[in-house]
Order: sequence, then C-alpha cells, then structure tokens
Amino acid sequence: MRKIFIICAVVLISATSVFAQEATKTQTKNKIAGGLYLKGGISWLMSDSKSFLSNNKAKLTYGFGATMDWNFSQNFSLNITAGLCNLGGTTEFKYGLIDLKDIDGKLIPTSNDTSFAPHSYKYSTTYIEFPIGIKGCTNEIGYFTYFLKLGVDPMVRIKSKITPETKEVYIISKSTNLFNIGWFVGGGAEWTLAGNTKLLFEIGYLGTFFDFDKIESWKGEDKPEEKFNPAIKFNDISLKVGVIF
Repeated sequence: MRKIFIICAVVLISATSVFAQEATKTQTKNKIAGGLYLKGGISWLMSDSKSFLSNNKAKLTYGFGATMDWNFSQNFSLNITAGLCNLGGTTEFKYGLIDLKDIDGKLIPTSNDTSFAPHSYKYSTTYIEFPIGIKGCTNEIGYFTYFLKLGVDPMVRIKSKITPETKEVYIISKSTNLFNIGWFVGGGAEWTLAGNTKLLFEIGYLGTFFDFDKIESWKGEDKPEEKFNPAIKFNDISLKVGVIF
C-alpha cells in the first residue's frame, strides 16, 4: 500500500510538472509581442478612367513603424500596426488638368493648358497608416516561423506633392483627400535569435479602395466636353524588415 502511494505521488508530481510546463509555453505564446520595422518597395497608380489617364512609371517607396501581435491561439493572432508610408507614381492625363493650384495658391504649370494636350504628373503622398489584420503562422521549424496576413489599412494623409513636366515640386495637400483606406495581403518569416527576440522578413501588397485626390480633368472622346474627377488609386509592393521582441 505504501509503495502504491509513493508511485501515485510520483506520477501526480510528474503530471503536475508536465502540465505546468505546457501552461508556461501557452502563456508565453499568448503574450503580446511587438517590434519595430523599416520597409521599402515600389508603388504605382491605377484608375477606372483608363480612357483619360494612364499609368506611366512606378515610384520607389519607403516606410517605418511599430507592429504588435495579440496571440489569441497557438497559430493565429491579431496584428496591429502604426506607421508612416509614402505612396505615389506617375500618370499621364490625356487632356491635362484644370487650374490645379499648390498649397499657397500658385497655379501649377501645364494645369491650365487650353490645347488639351497630354501631360504627365508625378505624385508623392505620405500617410500615417494603421493596418489591422489576421495573422496565421506555423509552429517553429528550425528557428523559423512562417506566416500569412490579410487585413485592412486605414490611412491619414500628412502631405501630398506633385511634380509636373517642369520638374518643380509643388505641395497639393489641400487638393487631396485627408482619409483613405486600403486592403493588404502579405507573408514572410520570423527568425528566432534568442529567447523572444526575432528578425522579421515580410513581403506584402497594398491596394487602396478610394480616390486619393480632388483634381479635375477634361472628359470627352472626340473633344473635351466637361470636367470630371478621375479616380486615382494607389498600389504598392513592399519588403519589410524588423525586429520583434
């Protein structure tokens, strides 16, 4: 009887130890993890009014910020980010722009060209962004954890600039919308260095839903007939590198 009691006690202690270790692992996984990142990539412009404007060139982009994962299960988390990003590109308007002025009220060259000739403009807009999405990841495989992300990206415009063919840069923040929102999809890996410290590598795509500006052009197939605001949206592919703590 005494031996049975001792065996049961040993089994009970061993089981308690195992459950305690598993609980510790779960608790560690459930912690909120966060870090900092830098990103760079290319962006370009797209429009539903392709008869009147076309994408000419992409633009190199940059960004930085802080990211946080709230792990609500072993393999899924809510990813929340706050950062700064720069988007842009070059587009050609078939009939030019109409009386576009900069932030100081100065008329931008070629924006009042009555010949209705095509003109190219380079845009550069800086946003504060707040992406939020669902992140699914694998278990750690040889120090690496692989993941996929999908979500939405609300953005607040800080500054918007335009560069016409004269190569002079003009600030046109008042002619662009303050808010925008996009959707994103991405994937990558986290490389465990020591403890909870990891290196982050992520590639992602971002597309915006709404027209970012209030700029008007001429509309008409044979000849310009009326003013309209062509919808211009951003697309961006970027590589993100960071450190998770």
